[in-house]
Amino acid sequence: MSAFDHMENETDISLVEDPYIKKILCSTATLNIDILLLGETGTGKDTLAQRIHRLSGRRGSFVALNCAAIPESLAESQLFGVNSGAYTGALQSRAGSVEAAHMGTLYLDEIDSMPLSLQAKLLRVLESRGVERLGSTRFIPVDMRVIASAQHSLFQMVDQGAFRRDLYFRLNVINVQLPALRDQRERIIPLFLKMIEEEAVRFNCTAPPPSGALLQQLLCHPWRGNVRELRSTAKRFVLGLPPFSDTMQCATDSQPHLKARMQQIEKTLIEESLRRHQYCVDKVAVELGVAKRTLYYRMKQLEIHQE
Repeated sequence: MSAFDHMENETDISLVEDPYIKKILCSTATLNIDILLLGETGTGKDTLAQRIHRLSGRRGSFVALNCAAIPESLAESQLFGVNSGAYTGALQSRAGSVEAAHMGTLYLDEIDSMPLSLQAKLLRVLESRGVERLGSTRFIPVDMRVIASAQHSLFQMVDQGAFRRDLYFRLNVINVQLPALRDQRERIIPLFLKMIEEEAVRFNCTAPPPSGALLQQLLCHPWRGNVRELRSTAKRFVLGLPPFSDTMQCATDSQPHLKARMQQIEKTLIEESLRRHQYCVDKVAVELGVAKRTLYYRMKQLEIHQE
């Protein structure tokens, strides 16, 4: 079994199912090249960055730094390190995230929130592949791979003067755009069914099969939190709580596609039942409460193949 095949057995399977992302991973993960991940919150940028590191074969650590969570006054010392006495309160020398990523991967999460003043210093580090701690003039070489992620379009931020052009082109050697869940609605139900299985095991309980009404709600929901929000919904469902934290209605523009969505629900339910019963049509017909002849007819109409 290859490293990539092993990844597909992990908890969050949502990323590797995308053929484009899988191709990018297979062709670039082992190369010593920086990568830029773009996508909304909850699309799996953190998960993908860790998977790239595991596939890379690098011996060092995966060092993650959330650029949005660090106060601007502390960001430079956190990133580059500091020597004792460099400023009031710097009582001892310590390495920053760049040094800690030696022989490994430095993951700069939400780099679109990094201050412009720090971007210029980061660019020098990326160009020289080394760092000088605050309060020191000694250059420390660092062998690292850099993965950066952003929620907003860095290209647009460059035009607006909110992100350095030179840093953007330095990072944008390879970029991966992670699609929003609402743009992949055919994956929502299979992912949800997989997630409730996993959460039932985690909470050591038995989850009832989701109703058709719930599956329709899943297809209509805007999923602003993407896969992360879907995972939370699955947890609430397994725990017997209302799956959605607020009352929601299907968007008006989704109604013309109701028939197609209901067919997708029906297809998913039949396929999941077939897998559970090792493709025994007799058992599936009993579980779904339909005649065997009707089941064969619907399988043919929905292009479901019996293995």
